[in-house]
Amino acid sequence: MLDKRFQTLIVLSKTLSYTKTANQLFITQPAVSQQINTLENELNMQLVITNKRQITLTDAGRALARYAQQVQIESSKLVTHLQNNHQDLNLKLGCTLSLSSTLLPDFISSLSHRSQLMASEIGNTSHILKNIREGKVDFGLIEGNFNKEEFDSIQIKKENFICVANPDANIKADTVSDLFAQNLYIREVGSGSREILENWLSTQNFQLNDFQQVMEIASPTVIVQLLQQSKGVSFIYESLVTEDIDQGKLKKLNLKDFKISHPINLVFLKNSYFTNTYQQLVNDFNRQTAN
Repeated sequence: MLDKRFQTLIVLSKTLSYTKTANQLFITQPAVSQQINTLENELNMQLVITNKRQITLTDAGRALARYAQQVQIESSKLVTHLQNNHQDLNLKLGCTLSLSSTLLPDFISSLSHRSQLMASEIGNTSHILKNIREGKVDFGLIEGNFNKEEFDSIQIKKENFICVANPDANIKADTVSDLFAQNLYIREVGSGSREILENWLSTQNFQLNDFQQVMEIASPTVIVQLLQQSKGVSFIYESLVTEDIDQGKLKKLNLKDFKISHPINLVFLKNSYFTNTYQQLVNDFNRQTAN
């Protein structure tokens, strides 16, 4: 449904190469250049900067490519929906690792009676946002931060973000700075939980390197297992470790200066035609969990 020039701009924004764009679209390189030039002339703005053999998109070019991709994704989804006589959508769901073992099973259960779940993608926050942006998933269950100019969201609930340690370590701390002599287990770059901690530390003029040693681990499950077997601390969502705390396998550290309750959101493309559908999914989930 998009003008082919906008489709060319979308591909070019990803490849940053006229040759690669031409190969992907099965057209000639001069045809790519001509389409971009005519689009720039029609819009009266520069979209692409060419410097010798390297090209970059201007701010306007990147914004237009991002918007065009969103229109392409949404229009394709809408046409399929209309062709199926407005039947429930085949949904593609993304979910962050931290929520995959807690929120995700109940959420899938709550939507199974009204929509078909085609696939679910698990990854960190940046990975899921990238997949939403590229149309690989329709929406994501995310606890991390996201660009509100690019994505819309519906809050599902709020979750306490706490500090935990091995109870046998006998760590006594009133504030986060009291923990700097400890090893810190933390998720990888791109994780929402890591970003939350880093943002809080920066507001206090602290940083991750203030801890004795920082160990990056991609799996929250592995972090919990390591805490149960060794000394150290981690900052994590409370629902992930509630059972471990109740069983005495982990201890919650009640820090006076660290009180964070962070929203868990269903995130999707900005101004989506299917916003009401996503709202209904959240409503269904809330009704099920309330019972």
